[in-house]
Amino acid sequence: ISLLNRNTDTIVKALLDKDIDVGIVEGNKKINSIVYHPFMTDEVVAVCSAKSPIAKKGSLSIQDLKHVPVALREQGSGTLTALKNSLQKNHFKISELDVSVRLAGTEALKNFLKEDTCLGFLPRRALLKELRDGELVAVKIEKLHIIRDFYFIQRQGTENDGLSKAFIKFAKMHYIR
Repeated sequence: ISLLNRNTDTIVKALLDKDIDVGIVEGNKKINSIVYHPFMTDEVVAVCSAKSPIAKKGSLSIQDLKHVPVALREQGSGTLTALKNSLQKNHFKISELDVSVRLAGTEALKNFLKEDTCLGFLPRRALLKELRDGELVAVKIEKLHIIRDFYFIQRQGTENDGLSKAFIKFAKMHYIR
C-alpha cells in the first residue's frame, strides 16, 4: 500500500492518471469516469488560537467575517470547497473574506493558527487534541454549518478489483464514528 496525502483535486488527477487505484476525497464531483462510494461525514469548524482576540468573542456573525483576518487552505482543497459552498448558501462570497494567508495541508494550517491570531476553518476530527488541550478554540459563526462528505473513488470498471475492494471494506469496518 502506498499513501498519497494531497488535496481532492490532486487525488482525482492521480486516480485518472492511473497513479493510484483508490482514493478518498471530499465531495462528489460527478466525474463520469469515476465511481464514488460514500465513506463518512465530517464537520469543518472555525477555530483560532486561544491567544487570539477572536477567541474571547466566542461567536461571530457571517458579516463579521469581512473584518476578521482568516487563514485558508489552498485552491483544490475539499475543505475550502466546503467552506465556499456553506458561505454561498448564506449569500456570502469567499472573496469577501480578509484572507491573510493560504496554506497547503491541514497540519500546516493548524500549526499556523496555533501561533497566529487569524481565524481558520479545519475538520473537527483533525482538531480533537488541540481543542482538548486548549491550543485552539472553536468559534461559532452564526448560521454557518459546514459539513463535508468523504467518498472512496475508483476508476469506472475497476470497482471489483480485489485488493481495492478489500481495502474499502476494511476501512468502513474500522472507521470510528
